[in-house]
Formats: sequence, structure tokens, C-alpha cells
Amino acid sequence: MSRSRQAYRLATHLSTVTGVRVELVYDNGPRWNMSWPDGPTREQMRARLDEALSGHQFPDMRDRQLRLHRGTSARAWAARAIASRREGTLAPAVAEGAAWRLTEPPRHAPGSRLTPEDHALLQHVEQLLEVTPHPERPSAPEDEPLIEELLTAAGGRRASEYKMAPILLAADRAPAGGQPPQLRLVTDEETTR
Repeated sequence: MSRSRQAYRLATHLSTVTGVRVELVYDNGPRWNMSWPDGPTREQMRARLDEALSGHQFPDMRDRQLRLHRGTSARAWAARAIASRREGTLAPAVAEGAAWRLTEPPRHAPGSRLTPEDHALLQHVEQLLEVTPHPERPSAPEDEPLIEELLTAAGGRRASEYKMAPILLAADRAPAGGQPPQLRLVTDEETTR
């Protein structure tokens, strides 16, 4: 059986055991790229892959270099940010990350509109995405409406983490007397204050 046929069968097998669509694409020489949306973490997928390769079904894939990449979406970013906010870990992570960033030389392009808080928030949520299986899923039922609210405020289908970060930061800075903060689009004027 050809290596490309075994790669297809391996991807199909991993898709079945993980419940997400896995793709294996030839790169160059012994290198193949394996990707999947949402779903298991890289470590979990590596364990499934090692288990599959230890059997007799995919012998020609054992000596290949497989690069693993789990894709994430704006929804996954929003779900992790909202869960962290509810759990009370978001604000301390942003404060700590921003304080550290202020003591270090800037690592971003001159003229970047991102604040140290923006960078800290983006990094914190990126770390959460890396270690959370199925990051698109809400961590608690009460997260779902806030996830949708954040995605809508950031442009719906055009939402990105760069649009969502200032929205979350602005909501946490300006709660309205007795009311929970609203997740709404932040204007340029508000970000320069």
C-alpha cells in the first residue's frame, strides 16, 4: 500500500477516534503536516497518533516526521477568555503580564496600537487555548451568552482576538453602577484614553 494511502487511512482513523476531522498533508521529504480544528490538545493527539503508529496498520508512516497543528477559531478564543474572566484568572494574568511587559523592551512593531494589557490578554488566552481540549466549548452553561455577546461585539463572523481583547478590557474597566459590564465595540477614542 502506498504511503499516501496509509496517510489517508491514518487521518481517517484519527478522525474516528477523536471525533474531529484530521488531515494529513505531505510537505517535503519525510515531513507531513497533521492538522485538526478544535478538539484534542496537541499532547492528546500525539498520544493517539503514537498509539496508532505502534500497531501494524500504518508501518510506512512510522518513520515520517509529523508536525501537529490544532487550529483554533475566534469562538475558541472567546470561550477561553470568558471562562478565565468568570473564574477570576483573567484580570490578575493581564495585570501581571502588563507589568512585566512595561519592564521589558517592546517586542512589537513601532506604531502598534496594542497596549501592554492587550498583549498580556492575548498571551494569556493563547496559553489557555494550548492546554484546553475542545476550546470552542463553553466551560460552564452561563458562559454561552457572554461568548456570543463578545463575538457579536467584535464583528460576528469577522471577529478576531485583536478586536475582542480591547472589548474585554474596556468592559472590565468601566462597569456601570450595579449592572454587569457590557461587552460592546470599543471606539478608537476610548482606546486612546
